[in-house]
Amino acid sequence: MQAQLSLSLLFINRLLTALRQVWDMRNFYHIVGIMFALSGCDTPLVGFDYEQSDRLNVGENRFLVYHNDDEAQALRLNNQSMRGLKQAVADGITAIETVTGCSVKALLPKSDTVLTRASLRC
Repeated sequence: MQAQLSLSLLFINRLLTALRQVWDMRNFYHIVGIMFALSGCDTPLVGFDYEQSDRLNVGENRFLVYHNDDEAQALRLNNQSMRGLKQAVADGITAIETVTGCSVKALLPKSDTVLTRASLRC
């Protein structure tokens, strides 16, 4: 009887250890995934030079502007209420024009209230 109980406890111990290791690894992968996703929050898209950036306040918004010869992107750094989101894109265009000294020819399709992308006319 004692041998059976010992084997049962050994089995339960191994099962719990295996479950704990799987749970720990799953959490590890979740944490690494979240860190990886958040690591690129204020980096420029491909084609933009990280060194060529300026921070600028326009209205109630704060932007980080990256630009190259024919395109620019303005990344909004502050939180904004739902009422202020309409103005965020217009402020992004103003930030791009101020930093680059060029006029905005057109907004690029993937622009939104956080990342304003535009082609430039210099």
